[in-house]
Amino acid sequence: MNIQLRRLDPNVPDPVESRRSATGRLVRLIYAVGVIGVLSFFLLRFSMPLVFLGGPGIVSAPREIVSLPYIVQVQRMDVTPGARVEAGAPIALVRSPQFAETLSNLTRALAEVTSREAELRVKARLSRDSLGSARSRLRVADESLSRLEKIANTESASLAYRTTVYRERAEAVQNVVELEAAAEEASTQLLRLAQTREQIQSQLERAEREFDGGRVLSPVTGIVATHPARAGETVLAGSSIAEVFHDSEVYIDWYIPDFRLVDPQPGYRVVVGIGRTRVLGTISEILPISDTFESRRSSILREPQRGQVARIRLDPDVSPPALNSTVNVYMYYTNVASRIAEALIHMFELS
Repeated sequence: MNIQLRRLDPNVPDPVESRRSATGRLVRLIYAVGVIGVLSFFLLRFSMPLVFLGGPGIVSAPREIVSLPYIVQVQRMDVTPGARVEAGAPIALVRSPQFAETLSNLTRALAEVTSREAELRVKARLSRDSLGSARSRLRVADESLSRLEKIANTESASLAYRTTVYRERAEAVQNVVELEAAAEEASTQLLRLAQTREQIQSQLERAEREFDGGRVLSPVTGIVATHPARAGETVLAGSSIAEVFHDSEVYIDWYIPDFRLVDPQPGYRVVVGIGRTRVLGTISEILPISDTFESRRSSILREPQRGQVARIRLDPDVSPPALNSTVNVYMYYTNVASRIAEALIHMFELS
């Protein structure tokens, strides 16, 4: 039995041609998607700077630096980074040999002033008590001089007698003047020493009150910043033991790029990107300073971005992001683009 095969029958599909056609369509589809993707990338890359101004920002807040004017050693830390503390809550316990030395110096100075006051009191009392006798002596000397001057012929008195009378009166006058001056000067010195003693006493009390036995308290209510001192660490005078952020006044410092079509102004609305979340804010002020934004992920081959700083306040209904976090800030050049962005945020619940 002979069977005739008709390979070129148009009603029978060729499997080879079918595979070639499907592969060709897939290749053309992949090529088209790639071309469209590349064109879209360049289109968005070069058109986005014409639609909005974008740049990095740092979430921050007013901070209080907790430090002491002495070299201290931290004995115990009562807080951890990110902990919330109330005003007056203990942060750390420290000890300071320098404060003990300062306390000893103030106590020694107070003792010296007290000893000097005692000496001047004795001197003043001695001068006042001796002043009466000195004045009596002066009166007797004046009477002797008067009798000598009443003699008609002073030459009848011997030279020795006249010398004795004049010397006695001069010594009496000198003694009275010395005692009066000593009493007056002692009183003046006592007044000055009393003021000095009060100053030293107030400094001593203030130093003890401020050091408070080594207890370090939080000056404000807020969040403890990262990298506080550790137990056993020695902290120099004026160096930070801990930093506390005012969590009630969170703001964003936006580093404005130098290349921009429109300069941001206070009152302009912006969109803040925090990961996949988008929130709205307003530029409250443009700071008259320029700063460098240093990101941990920045390349060592690229210089850090530098620009003027704008301070952004988030809307009241927005939950503030974590402090010290990095965000992206976008300011649209037109009101239409800004309204569209706000509508998309509310529509897709990105806030």
